[in-house]
Amino acid sequence: MNRRGFLGATAAGLAVTAWPAFIRDAFGDGAACEMNGKPSTAPPMAQVSAAFRRAQQAGKALLVLVIPADDSARWERGRAFGELLNFGADRDLSPLAGVEVVCATMADLKKIVPGAGAGEPLMVLVRTDKVPAAATTLDASLPAYKSGRGLDRKSWEQQQKDEEKIAAQRIGALGDLLRKALGADERNMAARAAGVRARLVKQPPAGAHWASSSGCGTTIEGVEENGVIGCGMGHVPEKSRRFLYFFSVEQRG
Repeated sequence: MNRRGFLGATAAGLAVTAWPAFIRDAFGDGAACEMNGKPSTAPPMAQVSAAFRRAQQAGKALLVLVIPADDSARWERGRAFGELLNFGADRDLSPLAGVEVVCATMADLKKIVPGAGAGEPLMVLVRTDKVPAAATTLDASLPAYKSGRGLDRKSWEQQQKDEEKIAAQRIGALGDLLRKALGADERNMAARAAGVRARLVKQPPAGAHWASSSGCGTTIEGVEENGVIGCGMGHVPEKSRRFLYFFSVEQRG
């Protein structure tokens, strides 16, 4: 088995003590996704292609949540998208009602949409009604969390308050990106946001799994066998504890 650091242990404040067999190599080597509640082991490029076709057939644009090549960046990106989807307000999530969503690396996206752009932006919006498909990169600078190690009680309480502010800023920045790119229609906003939560929060977007960790053990939702992570190795901000897991998972049984 090819062992790797779990999404950047330094950034996450976590350390891997053991990998079970069900976690294979990074996403690019064959990620799993959720389709109608069932995992798919289709190659990443096939997942992007399928998502593009679904968007095209529905007359929608395709929104790609970009998976960075670097493991540490994957962890950070997964946390940011998790914060948005789990804690975003109706106005932040409702724009997603009108697009098909998939998670993919830029390398895999470019196999389907060669003009997807350069670098590794947060997201890429692909218009599926044109040939060749037109793509717009969506990017912003997200504030980073500070380490919570070695704090006394008073400092720890302040750290938690600071993390709440940072989480709100990160969610707000992502919400602003979506509203600017997809529009900010206030009609039926609550209903549209509820539909997004049912589609992307109860089940993960294609190309990812939902996972959760509070700094001692990590659970990948829908997977019976889970990895063992060293306890007491670090702190995970409250709103980052459920995140999009961008590594491949092999379903047992």
